Parts: sequence; C-alpha cells; structure tokens
Amino acid sequence: MRFVINGLKYDTENMEKVANVKKWYESRRTYKGNIQQCEVGTIRDCELWKSKKGNWLLTHTEDYATKVGEAITEEEAKSLLMRYAPDDYEKRFEEIPEA
Repeated sequence: MRFVINGLKYDTENMEKVANVKKWYESRRTYKGNIQQCEVGTIRDCELWKSKKGNWLLTHTEDYATKVGEAITEEEAKSLLMRYAPDDYEKRFEEIPEA
C-alpha cells in the first residue's frame, strides 16, 4: 500500500510492520440524546508500520475495502505498542516497570 501524507510517501512494501494494534476513530456524526451530546465512533484493527527514516504509519480498512493510512508520532506509536503489544514496546524502547 502506498500513501502520500503531508508531502511524504509511505510505502508499506519498504517499511517494517511492527505490530497489530487497535485505535478508536470518531465518527463524523454525533448522537444527540435527551441529556447530552455524545461522541460516536468505532475501534478499528490497525497495522503499525515504521519507515527506514523512523516515521510511523498506522493503516486500517474502512468500508470492507478502502485502505486508509495515517501518519502518527512516535509518542502515539509508543502508546499503542504499550497497550496492545508490550513485548514489542520493550524490544524497541525500554523495559516497562513492574507494578
């Protein structure tokens, strides 16, 4: 898959797949209930990629066929790894302290 995001080309053929993670995406619609307005969204299964230059890409599928790519920061990548792939986080960054 190839994406051009903020003037940079992200090609998953030339990137390292790091882990499978999940991310919540807000829907474009909001639900207006009797008491308050609330956000509506969905959790998507995503793939986390890292380029040779150290840039991070998150990909997922929408509407059963549309491939979507999102450039993310290293901090967001760390957060996703810590939550969904802690072993991969520790291999790349640092050991997670014991509770």
